[in-house]
Amino acid sequence: MSDLRLYRRNHGAHSLLARTCRGRRVAWAGVTLFILVFCPRFTAAQPSVVTAHSDVARTGQNTNETILTPANVNQGQFGKLFSYAVDGYVYAQPLYLPGVNIPGRGTYNALFVATEHDSVYAFDADSTTMLWQATLLDATHGAAPGATTVPNSDVNSGDIVPEIGITGTPVIDPATGTLYVVGRTKENGRYVQRLHALDITTGAERIEFNSPVELQASVPGSGSGSSGGTLPWDPRLENQRAGLLLLNGIVYVGFGSHSDTLPYHGWILAYSATSLQQTGAFCSTPNGSASGIW
Repeated sequence: MSDLRLYRRNHGAHSLLARTCRGRRVAWAGVTLFILVFCPRFTAAQPSVVTAHSDVARTGQNTNETILTPANVNQGQFGKLFSYAVDGYVYAQPLYLPGVNIPGRGTYNALFVATEHDSVYAFDADSTTMLWQATLLDATHGAAPGATTVPNSDVNSGDIVPEIGITGTPVIDPATGTLYVVGRTKENGRYVQRLHALDITTGAERIEFNSPVELQASVPGSGSGSSGGTLPWDPRLENQRAGLLLLNGIVYVGFGSHSDTLPYHGWILAYSATSLQQTGAFCSTPNGSASGIW
């Protein structure tokens, strides 16, 4: 395995650093920003990485690995290949999908990266080329004029600094060519979290899926933050850290806290992958507080 490191340059720029075997390309990226690599001639045999930790069980395994060995992962032939510049810190695991057809440009093995500045990037995993960038702060992605990311001071926490945008790992549905991601914004003093369904070839919203949709929920309960027997989901304090899960046509979104800043609860919100209609809402402490879904 190898480092995909995030570091700060002068003037606030950031870069993702990929390390790879000589002549080999990115195949997998993890929450800790490590990637696996492989030879170009084996591209067809390599697995996609379209969800957090590789599979729905979150094992982080590539059980079909046939290329990396203790003999070839060494200082002599395993090292930095190139870097990607991005506009913010990366907490979400980058995802990988081979054979993505970019309109008017050709077919690429694509690496998808999401940042705390509310940007989603698609890069050519075999070069330094950026295929597209989508910012969830503009009107075409549902945000109000003047929308910003959420300053970390607004959640009374230093766990993510200096801004909060996209934290949880997106999930990709290769069958429909859709990347699902939750972005956080501050709009005219209002805190918003939205679920976006993006076309993996362009970064555009899948309007046929009614994308994006603003996250909202409530359950019966008397827990911390409740009123009149109803506990609402709080878009300011709920931390969307868990990787999104796509299972049987449903996108599941989990929430925990920012540095245990009260009041907070563990929530799971569920949405149809093709309509983004909410299909369920679960709170783990409706009559209490201080739970989390990680």
